[in-house]
Amino acid sequence: AGLPSTWRVQCVQGKCVDYCPTWEEKGLWFLSNDSPTIMKEVAQSIETREQKYLSPIEAFKVCDVACRGKTGNVPANDVTKAFVDTNLCRCGNTTKALTNITLSDFSSAHDMMTTCGDSKVFKSLRILSINDTQPICCPPIEEEKLQNGNQWKRLYSVGGPKLEGSYFAHIHMGCGSLDECQDVAREKGAEIAVFDIISSYCHLARNVFELDNLFSVTKDNTRRFILDLRNPAKS
Repeated sequence: AGLPSTWRVQCVQGKCVDYCPTWEEKGLWFLSNDSPTIMKEVAQSIETREQKYLSPIEAFKVCDVACRGKTGNVPANDVTKAFVDTNLCRCGNTTKALTNITLSDFSSAHDMMTTCGDSKVFKSLRILSINDTQPICCPPIEEEKLQNGNQWKRLYSVGGPKLEGSYFAHIHMGCGSLDECQDVAREKGAEIAVFDIISSYCHLARNVFELDNLFSVTKDNTRRFILDLRNPAKS
């Protein structure tokens, strides 16, 4: 949705939302009966409304509150201990990038009918700086280096593979990337693997065939990579 490549996307309650896997691993993103006490306190303090998960805006607010406890004039609070001392927030300048951005704006940014030029989120996040206070999510993905030294190819690129198959598994990889997707594909006996660097899903298929025509089925296909596992020597 325009956030840094350290963020991931997951579909919840019929909507695609941006989230931090590192926060989710500690039970600090999706609210449940098993959530840590601090998560319940945070949800109440920032008025999380009816959704049972944080929005990116709320996560930035949490980090802003947590980072204030690191200054000399403000005593450390429980939020500071839970989010800064555990390296879930990076402290810096208070960001102005998310002013007037809503959860619906983030959701609509993932809609197939929304272009980057029309997205309110994309426009606002242009001013987000690496020095701004913000959540620490996954290691950044450098797309230009993803294919170095391996056989992954960008899906539906000009002159690239035109493979399709019967998909039997869709596995969320969290902060994992191409190597982790390749490992699970081999383990499960897939013939091809497709990795989506935005949603962090590893799609596995068998019964592979080649498409007659080159076409793109979604606007996100340029962010997907494919690996042909049928010939071990090439993968």
